[in-house]
Amino acid sequence: MQENFAVLVVRLLEKAEKILKEYPLCNSCLGRLFARHGVGLGNYERGLMVKTLLAMKLHNDYAKGVADRDSLKVLAAHAGDGIASMYRKLFSEDVAVDSCYLCGGKLGRELVERIAGDVCVKLKEYGASKFLIGVTISNEVLGKELELIIKHGVESSESIKREIKREVGKAVMALCNATPQFSSPEVVLIVNLDSTFNYEISVQSNPLFYAGRYRKLGRRISHIPWYTETGVKKYPLSVQEAVERVFKKIFEAEEVVIHAAGREDVDTRMVGSGRPVIVEVKSPRRRGVDVDALRLLVEGELRSLNVPVELRITSTASRGLVTLIKEHSKRKRKTYRVVIYSQEGIEVSELKRLEEFFENREVRQRTPLRILRCKKDRVRARKVYTVKTLQVSDKVFEALVLCEGGLYVKELVHCDDGRTTPCFAGILGKALIPIELDVIYVEE
Repeated sequence: MQENFAVLVVRLLEKAEKILKEYPLCNSCLGRLFARHGVGLGNYERGLMVKTLLAMKLHNDYAKGVADRDSLKVLAAHAGDGIASMYRKLFSEDVAVDSCYLCGGKLGRELVERIAGDVCVKLKEYGASKFLIGVTISNEVLGKELELIIKHGVESSESIKREIKREVGKAVMALCNATPQFSSPEVVLIVNLDSTFNYEISVQSNPLFYAGRYRKLGRRISHIPWYTETGVKKYPLSVQEAVERVFKKIFEAEEVVIHAAGREDVDTRMVGSGRPVIVEVKSPRRRGVDVDALRLLVEGELRSLNVPVELRITSTASRGLVTLIKEHSKRKRKTYRVVIYSQEGIEVSELKRLEEFFENREVRQRTPLRILRCKKDRVRARKVYTVKTLQVSDKVFEALVLCEGGLYVKELVHCDDGRTTPCFAGILGKALIPIELDVIYVEE
């Protein structure tokens, strides 16, 4: 075991000597070439140890006549530290130490702590405590590093980018009590270094997700902004715009997107308990808002806008829940209230017939004519679980329809030129017109 270690040390020092004869390297850049040797050591400490051991070897070589003054002078200029000190004592001559071939002598504690200080300022600006450091560095520096590694067959190194990421991360932890988070950081801070190791820090603020339910208490309100082909806004308000305005203000965000469990038509209200929704807040500059406090803030801001849109935030969420809520909404049960007009009039007995017929009834629908321009023409089967009716006048009645998600309720009423079967109008044998539609329940 001892012999194996001795062989390892000899080979390591031989390689270090060969490299330093050709390239001036600081402690960190030399130590990084041997990063796989010595657990728990920093590259600076590792490089200093290698140079110290090499100085001892060179002194022994010189004493034996194996090393000459000229070769020692080159190594002293390229390594500095103990080797330069040894040369000065042996020959009473100072040696000018060359700057590091890879970093120019810039990669050290001072640079790391300066970057860490700037990172902490950014974390405070964004109200973040969970971070991830990324590093980009000049291709010139990376090319030099690769050239050295290939030329000398170095197999134990780590990249300069990895060292900077690690050391800056550790310094940030110590300086501002922040926590590195590799799986789901609040912010990613990219340190961009040029060939002279001047740097800029860019911030990627990862999105926040909140779950809740919204209610749309008016009609002629679209889900997202709707524009005509000429760029004219078709409806004055959308649910997206109302929510975005509020969340942008609270979180100083660049963009806000709503991900809902389906969507209702422009002329349909969303009442009752509301529709499940995930609000995605992109690139927020503010974080750490408590859910209970956020709920009150959102409700208050929406009231101040005086818009017929309500949103109740219930919890934080994740990106995975966005996919889940959209997929599950396709089949989740919904309850609709629809007001229906019949020019021919309607009898209580006919309403009873509708209730009985549509008990657990499968309905087949081709894509409605009104949306055929933007949806593929296909047939889908959906279940109507129950229908309850109430006569309002001799020509108007109200129906509560509990059905599977994805059913087109307007077409269930008027048949859509035979594209929906069975349907209310078909069963009663008379024309029916849905004049008002509300969603009153969406299954969680």
